[in-house]
Amino acid sequence: MVAGAERVLRDNWRQGHRSSDGVAYAFTCPATPRYRHQWYWDSCFHAIAWRHFDPARARAELRTLVRAGRLDGFIPHTTFWDRPAYWRRAPFYGTHTVFGCSATATIQTPLLALAWELVADASPDEPGFAREALAQLRLHYDWLAAARDVDGDGLLTIIQPDESGLDDSPKYDALYGWMRHDRPGYFWLIERYRRLSYDAGSIAERYDEHVEDVTVNVFYALALRSLARLCAAAGEDGGVYEARARGVEQALLGRSYDEARGLFWDLAGRREQPLRVSTWSSLAPLALPGLPEDVRRRLVEQQLLHPRRYHAPFGIPSVSIEEPSFEPGFQLWRCWRGPSWMNTAWLLVPAMRELGYEEEARRIVSSLVEAVARSGYREYYNPIGGRGLGARGFGFATLLVDLIAPSGNGAAFTAATSGAGPMMQP
Repeated sequence: MVAGAERVLRDNWRQGHRSSDGVAYAFTCPATPRYRHQWYWDSCFHAIAWRHFDPARARAELRTLVRAGRLDGFIPHTTFWDRPAYWRRAPFYGTHTVFGCSATATIQTPLLALAWELVADASPDEPGFAREALAQLRLHYDWLAAARDVDGDGLLTIIQPDESGLDDSPKYDALYGWMRHDRPGYFWLIERYRRLSYDAGSIAERYDEHVEDVTVNVFYALALRSLARLCAAAGEDGGVYEARARGVEQALLGRSYDEARGLFWDLAGRREQPLRVSTWSSLAPLALPGLPEDVRRRLVEQQLLHPRRYHAPFGIPSVSIEEPSFEPGFQLWRCWRGPSWMNTAWLLVPAMRELGYEEEARRIVSSLVEAVARSGYREYYNPIGGRGLGARGFGFATLLVDLIAPSGNGAAFTAATSGAGPMMQP
């Protein structure tokens, strides 16, 4: 299984020079032929998995992601290294025009600093990597704070569902309505934002189709803490990022947390209306160690361990089983409405282990090991039957390797089930 993960990553590796300007690139595409470009959070997840096999490629992946950004710190959701997105595909992406953009004008869940820290820890042969991009990382997270915290409450705003990576999640249905991801109005949504140059502040002033997304802000807080540690290790002051991370956590707890339900809700529009659909995003703050322990334990005991909510035979469902919108099988263009994804478990399982729910964490990982053994590394899995769905040879499904690696390093891989011996020593 570990060897299979390495094969997926190597088969999906792409490198070369952009034809328009000769800029070098090296990254892992999520899956071919459908997903052949570089996506922000996919590349971060790929680098996290690569560090167990080839830390040099992990570093190259993240360097390429930084290279795709602008001088002001913006890093795009999607970069089209091999060829620009022309009119056939541009309407599906948040590009400035439909005439050959090399990247989108939209963001994605900003976990770059978190991935950078993990890869740096796995790079003792290149100690300078930890600090080489500090200036760019500072610019990136400063740009996010300036451009996407539109109301100054500490929480980032996304302007379309794709920016969270959870494109078609049912939590967005009521807000986006006829402009949601799988409806023709989505093309009008993109055109509206093009006319406003994707300026989140201007969009938030005029329209209600924008969200302070829980998942985005959980990863943002984790990445800010990583950036603070990277700064400190380099002898620089990272206190502003530590303070910003605490502010994000406090804002999530104070503004998004529903005490009655024990869940966190996205906040939509100018009035910050809670989007009360239980998805794994509502559980994502479990990964924040700065939140009160009783809140985090409640997420585990009342949600992840509840047989009618998130306690599924395989992985962690992306939508609560008791939600009317729960759809565990395959549907074209709709994939975050019930199936289990590997990055969901990657975020939540370590927090369960930290809080002492080791047996249940082991059960979740073991179920994903079984699903991969049956179907290979797929885009997502049916949480009831375990069948692999969506793209085959999907890059960040290889995060399974990180889930079964010993805590803190990649010196050896061990089986997810108790009592099993080492699987491989690099």
